[in-house]
Amino acid sequence: LKAQATVRHCSELLPQTTQHFSMKLVACAVPLLLAATSASSMEQSESHKARGSLSQSQRAKMFMPEKSALDGMEASLLSMAKQKVAAGDSETAANLTAFLTQIQEIIDQTMKTSILSRYNTSQQLLDSTWANYTARCVGPADAPFSQYTTLNDQHVSCRATEQTYYQSYTSCLSDSTVVQQASQVHCTRYNQLNTMTQYANLCTMPPNMAAPTIGNYLIHMEDKFRQALQDLSDARNTCVNVTTTSGAPVTCDSLLCDWRTKQHDCDTKQQVFENQACLLSREYTCSHQTACSTAKKNAYDQAQSSANASQPGLKAEWRSVMRIECLIDALGYPAAQLQSQINACIQRTHSTTPVTFTFYGPTTPVPACNPDNFQNMTPGNAAFSSRWYAGINDVVDAVENGRQVGLPLTCASSVCDCWNGTAPVCVTSSAYSAGGGSSSHAIDDLA
Repeated sequence: LKAQATVRHCSELLPQTTQHFSMKLVACAVPLLLAATSASSMEQSESHKARGSLSQSQRAKMFMPEKSALDGMEASLLSMAKQKVAAGDSETAANLTAFLTQIQEIIDQTMKTSILSRYNTSQQLLDSTWANYTARCVGPADAPFSQYTTLNDQHVSCRATEQTYYQSYTSCLSDSTVVQQASQVHCTRYNQLNTMTQYANLCTMPPNMAAPTIGNYLIHMEDKFRQALQDLSDARNTCVNVTTTSGAPVTCDSLLCDWRTKQHDCDTKQQVFENQACLLSREYTCSHQTACSTAKKNAYDQAQSSANASQPGLKAEWRSVMRIECLIDALGYPAAQLQSQINACIQRTHSTTPVTFTFYGPTTPVPACNPDNFQNMTPGNAAFSSRWYAGINDVVDAVENGRQVGLPLTCASSVCDCWNGTAPVCVTSSAYSAGGGSSSHAIDDLA
C-alpha cells in the first residue's frame, strides 16, 4: 500500500515541462523503490503463515510478494518515459542516466535477489527431497544376516559334535544294559538255589531205607545238604564274580558329562547367533520400511505442491523485472527513439527459465510389506528353524531336559537374551556292578 501511494504521489509530482525534471524525479523514485522493497520483505515474511484460511486472491498475493511493488515501478517508469517523450532531450539526460543506474542497482540488490532466493530455496527443496525419496528405505529383505552366518555355522557344527557325544552316551547306556542282563543270567541259578522252599523235599526219607533206619536217614540227609550247599556256593560265586569275568565295572558318568558340557557349549553358540538375529528382526521391519517410505514420499509431494503453487507467481514477477530492466534501458535512448524502444519492451516475450522449476517424479505408492513373508528372520518360530537349522540332523528322538537333542529350540525372548543357563556341574557316582546292583548313568546325578 505504501508503494502504491508513493506511485500516485510521484505521478502527481512529475513535471509537465523539462524544468527541474531530474531533481524531482530522483526525489520521488528513490522513496518509491525503498517502499517497494519494504513491502516485498513484509509480504515474504507473511508467506509463512497458515494458508488454509486465505482466499484465492490472498494466496496469489502471498506467492507474488514482489508483484505489487514491481507493477508500481513499471507504471512509474512508463510515466517517466511519457514525460521524456513529451519534454524531449534536455540537459537533464546525464542526471537521468545516473538515476536509472541507481534504480537498476536497487532492483538487482532487492527485487531480483528476493525472487531468485525464493526460487532457489524451493528448487533446493525439490532436489533434496527427491534425492532422499530415491534413496530406498531398507526393509526386512535387507537385513544383513550374511555377517552372522559364521556364528550360525559354528552353532550347526557344534550340534553335530553334540550328536556324536550323545550317541556315545546312549551307546554306553546300551552296554550297561547288556552287562545287567548278563548279570541277571549268571545270578539266575543262585537266586533259584537261594530259597529254602526248594530244599523241603530233601527232608523226605526215601522208601526201603536200610536199618538202622534213623542212622541211615541222617547220613543220607547230610550228603544231600552238603551237595546243595556246594551248589549254592558255586552259584553265588558265579553271580558275585560276574564283573571280573565280563570286564571292568561299567560307568557312563564321563560320557554324560561330556555330552552335557557340549550341549551347554552349543546352547551358548546358539544364543550368540539368535540374539543377533533377534536384534536384526527388530531393526529391519515392515513397519519401519513403510514409515520411512511414506515420510520420504510425503516430503517430496509437499515440496512439489508448494513449488507448483508458487511457480506462476515467480514467473510473473520475473517477467516484471525483465520489463522494468528493459524500460530502464529504453529510457537511456534519445527522446525520438524512446517510444519505439518502449513498444519493443512491451511486445517482447521475456524468458522465465531462470525461475522455472525442475520437477521430478511423480512418486509412486508406498510398496506393500507383509511381515508374514519374513517370519524366518525372527527366532522362536518354525520358519526360523527351517531356514537356519535344517542342516542339523535329528537322529535322536528323546527329549532331554525339555528340549529335543539335535533339533534345538529357538528363542522367542522379548529382550533378545536366550539360552543363558549355567554350565553343568559333573559329579561321580558309583559304577555299576553286579553285586551292588546300582547304575551310574542316571541323568539326575548331574546338578
